[in-house]
Amino acid sequence: MKTTLHMLATLVVAGTLAGGSLSLVNGWADPLIQANQARARDEAIGFLVPGGTPEQVVDQAGLTAWRVTADGATSGWVLRCSGAGFQDKIDLMIALDPGREEIRGLKVLGDSETPGLGTWIRLSAEHEQALAAAADRNLGAAADDAKNFPLQFFGWGDGRRLSAAGDLVVVKGKKRSALGETEVQAITAATISSKAVVQIVNDAVTRLNAVLAEPGGAS
Repeated sequence: MKTTLHMLATLVVAGTLAGGSLSLVNGWADPLIQANQARARDEAIGFLVPGGTPEQVVDQAGLTAWRVTADGATSGWVLRCSGAGFQDKIDLMIALDPGREEIRGLKVLGDSETPGLGTWIRLSAEHEQALAAAADRNLGAAADDAKNFPLQFFGWGDGRRLSAAGDLVVVKGKKRSALGETEVQAITAATISSKAVVQIVNDAVTRLNAVLAEPGGAS
């Protein structure tokens, strides 16, 4: 009996100490995690619409939007949105032109897609650097390679851009240069991930336009 009570007391003390330790660690780590997330968000906004000041105008579940201004004029919009992917949630940001008619960029912040296939929805560090250095934010013919899926959201060819009307569809087996403004080139063997990104983008721009059309909406 004494042995049993001793074991129970030991378990209670150990559980209490472990719980307290976890609480302390969480209390210490949470501000750091939040700061890192805020820094990643701000860096993504600055990359997608450089040189402006973001003003948050929408904050809803699954959609946050900023209007970016420079010298008193709107220079673009950035939307943070999320939705279901092939494996888990995809968290991404897209950029729109000032009139919200064209998509000007896309950056995936988090996903759990299949390595080597679905993960091609991510913008590579090399392409991000090249886009930041390009005057027109467009890597042209590189968007024809299905492995470079995100590049088509920045534009292709002679200044062509994807529609921001919520009407994008995924097309398989064709190069980017053969498609129109409402068509998105699918990643080879990762159509589900491609469609997931397009669905998230379509839903986000549709929701944003609906919110801004409401009385008092920040248009």
